[in-house]
Amino acid sequence: MNVLLILPPGQPASGGNVTYSHRLKRGLAPRGIRIHIVNADQVTENDFAQADLVHVYNAYRTGCRVLPDLKRLHKPMILTITGTDVNEYFYQADTHEMMLDVLHYASRIIVLTHSARNELIEALPEVAGKAVVINLGVDLPQGSTKSREEYGFGQDDFIFLLPAGIRPVKDPLFAYEPLSSIHKEFPQIRFVLAGPRMDEKLFSLLETKLAESEWMKYLGEVPHEEMPALMKVSDVVMNTSKSEGLSHALLEAMSLRKPVLASHVPGNIDLIEDGKNGLLFRDADELAEKARTLILDSELRARLGEAGRLTVETFYSVENEINQFESLYREACAEVEVICGGCKQ
Repeated sequence: MNVLLILPPGQPASGGNVTYSHRLKRGLAPRGIRIHIVNADQVTENDFAQADLVHVYNAYRTGCRVLPDLKRLHKPMILTITGTDVNEYFYQADTHEMMLDVLHYASRIIVLTHSARNELIEALPEVAGKAVVINLGVDLPQGSTKSREEYGFGQDDFIFLLPAGIRPVKDPLFAYEPLSSIHKEFPQIRFVLAGPRMDEKLFSLLETKLAESEWMKYLGEVPHEEMPALMKVSDVVMNTSKSEGLSHALLEAMSLRKPVLASHVPGNIDLIEDGKNGLLFRDADELAEKARTLILDSELRARLGEAGRLTVETFYSVENEINQFESLYREACAEVEVICGGCKQ
């Protein structure tokens, strides 16, 4: 079986979408399912021609772009919807109808959390029969073993790491003011950002903050194979997103027993039970308060880290993810065997 997996345009090499798609490619190849990964702005007519099945990641940014070709070529489609799909694009007047077209065309709709599935079905009851939850798997690369010194950190520094693209939905500067408010009390804290430059206006603001604050550091886009090393030398891993599907970075941090501090938004609240396997914040004051607690309480950090590792081990196995995708791909292709000309097994 040949699957064409189409990602949104302009994907950073270290981003969650690329991590996700290449994990599926590696896991399904031994089972006779060949996945070709391409960004939506680079897909060709030949890519479509070779595909028995098309897997589209992101309904609005990708699905709306390729839907005319899928209809013209009668290609079956599986859709993975994201946090911005469910929480934003579906409800916006200028994107709602396009979203409906994509959702109705898909033979299966994959969502990353049960709450996202419930929200989708509440808004669009007719897709209930084809909306399925598949938990992400966590498969960290072995990668490098860089030390704190190699990253420019001191042994006594307390590192708050934010692994995220510099773009509005990730809201990477939200943590700046609350961390700044406790910096005088804890001069050892360092706010470290690692992620690709994706929005010029926001990046300009980031540069201004960096110039003003010696305790803040931007590492740029860190290769995925190096992320485990960076997380290991950090003390807390953060997520400040305005909207999430399910964060690969948080899952990876939790698998490494790192305590996480994340915004109270859909996606994050599906993964994190506040005070049990991580901490959630609703506003800047709560972020500062909980950051302060994490600095002072090493036992809490250890307990949250161990609970996070157990969460990932229990619910986010790669084997389960690959098994579910194999079944889903084969079922979807079998249902449209006449259209796709007999899927190659």
